[in-house]
Amino acid sequence: MKKYLVVLVLLFLGVLVQAQINFEGWRVHLPYFKNASVTVAGTKVYCGSNSGLFTYDVEDGSIERLSKISGLSDVEVKIIKHNVAKNISVIIYQNTNIDLIDHANNRIYNIPDVFMKSIIGAKAINHVCFFQNKAYLACSFGIVVLDLDKKQIVDSYQNLGPGGTQLAFFSVAIYENQIFACAANGVYVASLNAPNLSDFNFWILTKTSTNSGLSMVYRGKLYLTIDGGLQVYDGISYQAYAPSAGKSITALQLSAYESAGAHLLVITPNLIYVEKGEMSPEQILETYRLDAVYDKRGYICMVDDNYGLTIVNKMRGELDYFIPNGPVAKTFGKMAYAQGKLWVTGGSVNDRWDPLMYNGSKFFHFQNHSWFNYKESDFPLLSGMSDFIDVRKNPYGNELYFSSFGGGIIEMIGDKITNKFDASNSTLQRLSVVDTNYKPLLSGGMDFDNLGNLWVSNFGVNKPLSVKTKTGWYSFNVGTITGGNELGWLTCDDYNNKWVLSVRDKGILVYNDNGTPQNINDDQYKMLTKEVGQGALPSNTILCATKDLRGEMWIGSSQGLAILSNPRNIFSSKKEDFDARQIIIKVGSNYEIFLGKEQINCIKVDPANRKWIGTPNGVWLLSDDGYTVIKNFTTANAPLLSNNVMEIGIDESSGEVFFGTEKGLISYMGDASEGAKGYGNVEIFPNPVRPDFTGSVSIRGLIDNSTVKVTDISGQLVYETTSNGGFASWDGRSMNGRRVSTGVYLIFAANKDGSQTHVGKLLFIN
Repeated sequence: MKKYLVVLVLLFLGVLVQAQINFEGWRVHLPYFKNASVTVAGTKVYCGSNSGLFTYDVEDGSIERLSKISGLSDVEVKIIKHNVAKNISVIIYQNTNIDLIDHANNRIYNIPDVFMKSIIGAKAINHVCFFQNKAYLACSFGIVVLDLDKKQIVDSYQNLGPGGTQLAFFSVAIYENQIFACAANGVYVASLNAPNLSDFNFWILTKTSTNSGLSMVYRGKLYLTIDGGLQVYDGISYQAYAPSAGKSITALQLSAYESAGAHLLVITPNLIYVEKGEMSPEQILETYRLDAVYDKRGYICMVDDNYGLTIVNKMRGELDYFIPNGPVAKTFGKMAYAQGKLWVTGGSVNDRWDPLMYNGSKFFHFQNHSWFNYKESDFPLLSGMSDFIDVRKNPYGNELYFSSFGGGIIEMIGDKITNKFDASNSTLQRLSVVDTNYKPLLSGGMDFDNLGNLWVSNFGVNKPLSVKTKTGWYSFNVGTITGGNELGWLTCDDYNNKWVLSVRDKGILVYNDNGTPQNINDDQYKMLTKEVGQGALPSNTILCATKDLRGEMWIGSSQGLAILSNPRNIFSSKKEDFDARQIIIKVGSNYEIFLGKEQINCIKVDPANRKWIGTPNGVWLLSDDGYTVIKNFTTANAPLLSNNVMEIGIDESSGEVFFGTEKGLISYMGDASEGAKGYGNVEIFPNPVRPDFTGSVSIRGLIDNSTVKVTDISGQLVYETTSNGGFASWDGRSMNGRRVSTGVYLIFAANKDGSQTHVGKLLFIN
């Protein structure tokens, strides 16, 4: 069958939807290549994966991402199935949370009962069977009955194994007024009219097997997978489904709409059988499909591990592919803004930086509301490289550098990857261990000093610090001061100190080469620890160190936050010159350490010198001095994918802030962006402001720290503020707190000395 690629068109449509984000709005940035479940509701095809849901409308060709932003309760979708009679779609998440989409009233109902229930052992929902007004859920601990009309759990049958032991079911089907439930040791059956379906005595092991899994009722017969093959039960006996003999069945699916021709799809790794009730199915040669369904037009829609949504176009006899734009992976290392793009490394390291993760996601960037993914098929120098974890731009040039924890350093200039640095052409060393076949080059954290030299940590080798200068590479042995050579993230301050984190709970190595990397005799270095006089850090387990716009070092540990205000004095003989301080705030009548004992995963500085702090319990935005909490986001008050915020990136041109969690990336349109050099590209959005708009007006493209005033047409002052970098906002209210009247308003902006000014107009409609 000819394959027709329509990805580019749909990527564009996806970008149009993705681009619609207002100030303080949210959007997800997730990969949609790998999908495991598909269903059809009306004109829309729903595809479910670990990234959530996306839909494709077969009538207008639009793609929509559904997420916590649009009202879903969770992220990682395991099963999505639609009930045509009730016009309700059931979403089962990996963690057993449940959502119902009632398409009739366009509402989402959350049913968290199974998710919140304490279960001994594994907890999973494996299959959904619709019967009348109920959905029967096959679970790892029994069967749960969900009433679709009441939107609630109405029953559960547990401990149905021999003697009342717990029994896991992989699917359930209702056939001839009986419940058939497939378990590892066979098929159990009970009458729907049994007086107590929670009593194992009413359940009979009707068909023994070493493994039974899928089940589906179709045209008066029950289809089940037993002992690796498909069998058909007619109420009297079982017989093998001959067409699929020797095939592994991955899914059984009924077409949801009669207009599609009510067929049963038997999906295998090599092809799809279209069974029409005559035991001589049509065969469609489609490999590695995980699930499939007919849409309302009678086109087969398929999902798999690589191509998003694939639809067999019957009109053209071709395959159409639909994938929303997004990064290639949910994983990430570090993020950095450079060259008008937000760069994200796709790899990762664990807490101890071992062993290798072998994550081949490379890296990707976000620009103009769209993601671009770097693949080795397009860039041969990336071949075989994995676990990209850090990215830095030369502040004095155009080069970008990417660190691979296992493969060395990649250099990029413009759109081209120009060089690869490893043990053959740099001072970076490979790990030397007993296994001679295991010699990875563990390049870790990177940063540039004030002279434009690139410093790199080299985990586990005898010279764990290397530097790339204009004249060549140099490496350094720091002796036994670190208690080993396991060094990780690296940050340079304004005084050319290199702050290198120990990943073995030893504190921070601070190294200064005195501006002469070729001469080791004038170098200085010391370890900062939790000991008073030696740094007074909250903990020796340091997770991040960030330089702010005033040159202070903000340090995040496993036990809280600390600030070193005088990094220039780090090698002073006076301990008070370099010991860290913590933020003390007043809570009621007591004084407490802010974020005391909280694990600090990451700290990022926005263009207004404010600090975004990621923790396992949400994210904080602090004022530039840290003493004022501006925002605090958790899953309880925001659509964060997870409370565990491990990395943060900031698009400094727009102010959009990206939060990296173990469930992927989500962004928030913040209110601080880099200042412009002039007022030539000031944007006011939205304009006009319509009556149904409830957010704030954003003013972008301002000079850094501009004074911004809003007046009515007669010149009366309505609002005044100072921009955060190049961004200011107005909530549409006057000085008295009331929403302003309909009319034209003038927005005046001026830089600090008043030498540059700007006047804009805004129409406000009430």
